[in-house]
Amino acid sequence: MPERPKLPIKELALVWGGNLSSKLMMFVATIYLANKLEVEGFGIYSTVFAITNYISLALFTGLDTYTTRESAGLREEAVWPFAKKLFKVRQKLGDLAVLITAVLALILGRGSRETGMTLILFGLSFLPLQISCVNMFYGLEWPAPIALYFFGGRVVFLALVLLFVKDPGGLYMAAGAFTAAILLENLYLFFRLSSRYSKVAKQGAALPDFKAKPILLLTFLTALLLLHENLPQLFVFLLKGEEKAGLYASSFRLIYTAVTFANLGGFVFLARFSKGNSDSNYQRSRVYSLVLGIAFAAAGYFFSDFVYSLLYNDSYAGGAAVMRSGVFQMALVPLRVLVWQYILANGRLKKALIPLVLGVLISVGITCWLTAQAGALGAARGLVIGEAVLTALLLFAGR
Repeated sequence: MPERPKLPIKELALVWGGNLSSKLMMFVATIYLANKLEVEGFGIYSTVFAITNYISLALFTGLDTYTTRESAGLREEAVWPFAKKLFKVRQKLGDLAVLITAVLALILGRGSRETGMTLILFGLSFLPLQISCVNMFYGLEWPAPIALYFFGGRVVFLALVLLFVKDPGGLYMAAGAFTAAILLENLYLFFRLSSRYSKVAKQGAALPDFKAKPILLLTFLTALLLLHENLPQLFVFLLKGEEKAGLYASSFRLIYTAVTFANLGGFVFLARFSKGNSDSNYQRSRVYSLVLGIAFAAAGYFFSDFVYSLLYNDSYAGGAAVMRSGVFQMALVPLRVLVWQYILANGRLKKALIPLVLGVLISVGITCWLTAQAGALGAARGLVIGEAVLTALLLFAGR
């Protein structure tokens, strides 16, 4: 009888442990910023964060996913040569990200100088992303540095925010603190990877090619998938203004903590699924993911009023209702992330293309319409509907 494949418990424990501690610190920083910057300043901060986060994920996630998958099969002597090839590709994408950010800063800065300047400061974080190698650590199943990467970066961010952001005038400092944290956490992983693998590297070692076609397909599909998460914030900002954007962000940032918690664990499953024997792990993990999501959603729904009264000042009145409208997204995100990793690991991207495009179009269309009708409440409801549609269609594609 073949040995039953084991769930990656150790890897999940370390990565989720580091991620959980980092999310707790990010949670504290977010609530602190929401109250210090007040609702309009927080609306600008959160909208700019959503824009740069989308640019980063849209440009790099396809490459990151490919990196995780290919790193899982590397010999020790090929790790550092592969990393150097990776950095050359990332440099080009990083330069493109800076250019896109600068153009958007000029456009949005015409209506709000603060928005433009904040976007430029956030955009500088794309420079250290040129040496980002966290996904190689996922592929190599080397979880301890990943945990410290998340933990250390958020310690720096939280410390800088607490030290230098004291009032709404601290908007630029908050953006600079984010960029500084990105720089330090990526330098840490770069030197960890270099110190371990550069000495054993061999010239001429067999390396996977960075083939443009599969990476571009991954990039395109990932960019589509992320639209439905990031566009609601921008819709509220453009259609309803900075104050409503801040109100929506106060809810979404709480939900986003749980969403990113699920997403980061997903790369652990991608590495494991890429090694084979994935069906058994996949079938069992779907149940666990769904239970995890429902538990988060139920807690968020029933404690929304308490959370808002505890965390936010009076300028965020009405935010609890937005949270109750959007919290059920969390019930499905862990499952959707898991299904997506399974599709990636098993090379089913072409099969997922039409369902994904259809799901994103439905999600974006419904969210835009509901935002125009009901503002922040409509954006939250649209995100939940979009999540349900996308999850159902990806489950179909992953059969």
